[in-house]
Amino acid sequence: MFVIGATQKVLKELQVQARSDVELSNDLNAWHMNLFKIGRYQCLILVNDLTLYSLVIPGVKKKELSNIGELLTRHLAENLRSEGLDAVSIEKFIKQENEIVFTKTHNRSVVGAMVEMVKMMQHIYPTGKDIMAKNPIDLNKFNNGLIYSPTNYARPINLFREYIQKEV
Repeated sequence: MFVIGATQKVLKELQVQARSDVELSNDLNAWHMNLFKIGRYQCLILVNDLTLYSLVIPGVKKKELSNIGELLTRHLAENLRSEGLDAVSIEKFIKQENEIVFTKTHNRSVVGAMVEMVKMMQHIYPTGKDIMAKNPIDLNKFNNGLIYSPTNYARPINLFREYIQKEV
């Protein structure tokens, strides 16, 4: 089960209520999500609580948000494949995440890292045309190759790869 700490903006856009009866754990199933704009394009960012592995989906339309589960699993699987993870591990991980539960944001450190990622992307891609011209897989590879202090300066993709091979 994906447990996603969603910002108020996400909860409002998806028209869902945050659940408070969910037990939060510090594993690969815990994520945070936000929506942000670059130019006139709405983008979605999903960040793993444990590894800070991030998934950015530029140009998300409201229609796509109505089926958020399919959108996230499709893009996540595509990005993990591009990072060189084996198909069996990806499939097992995605199948574990057959349910999505939304909660309020619950980890200030992850929210802070997510805000920094968004600011960096808004600086690198100042107009919507810039980010829409960029291949989303390359964008995510760049983001996940950066180091962050909450992960003791380890690259998010390396941590995610290590944990997914342990869990799956």
